[in-house]
Amino acid sequence: MVNKKPPDLTSKYPADEGVRPRRASRMRPADRRQQILRCALAEAARLGLERARPSDVARAAGVAVSTVFHYFPTREELALGIVEEVDRFLLEDLLAATEDPTRPAPQVIEAILMVFKDAIDTHEDYVRVWLEWSVSVRGGLWRRYLVFYRAALDGIGAILARGVAQGAIRPGTDLKVAARVVVSLAHMVAQMSFSGATADDVAATVHSLMKAYLEHAPTGVTSPE
Repeated sequence: MVNKKPPDLTSKYPADEGVRPRRASRMRPADRRQQILRCALAEAARLGLERARPSDVARAAGVAVSTVFHYFPTREELALGIVEEVDRFLLEDLLAATEDPTRPAPQVIEAILMVFKDAIDTHEDYVRVWLEWSVSVRGGLWRRYLVFYRAALDGIGAILARGVAQGAIRPGTDLKVAARVVVSLAHMVAQMSFSGATADDVAATVHSLMKAYLEHAPTGVTSPE
């Protein structure tokens, strides 16, 4: 009887089933850090921002736990790296990328909120982590959230100020309060989306709020629905 070579189970079963994972392929340090960060973000979305352990991240990334600690020496630094990536995504990839000085300010704000709604479908992990982060009202993560929050207020505030110059924002609107209201609408959009509202439902709600609260129609002119 011929002894057959046993199958290589390491390529078939994941590490959490008790089989040693494949050795991670070589990457440039910057690419490896980004890969680990993506996996950390996914684990934070799955388990909770402060519950995702370096061992969870290492398993997801297919690297040793020591590799995770090489790039993020403590759990606190790992959590900070995650929220800073969420900050970058929301402020740069969504807010800044959607800004359009040629359009009336209320329309731009509607567009930003709808791009955020789309991100729930395309980048759900980012939004789940942001939701948790935005109510973690203690410790270093909350202090870091306030940095993000003020930057978001500044970005929306600049759009609103331009809207006043355009004559597109209702006269007498307190722009600081309005900026806080607009930023808080992201929570409404997220809750609607995660509870099953369609894109049309969200768009109709956002448009109704912008029209009622911000939009200014010149005398004798009716704003289009």
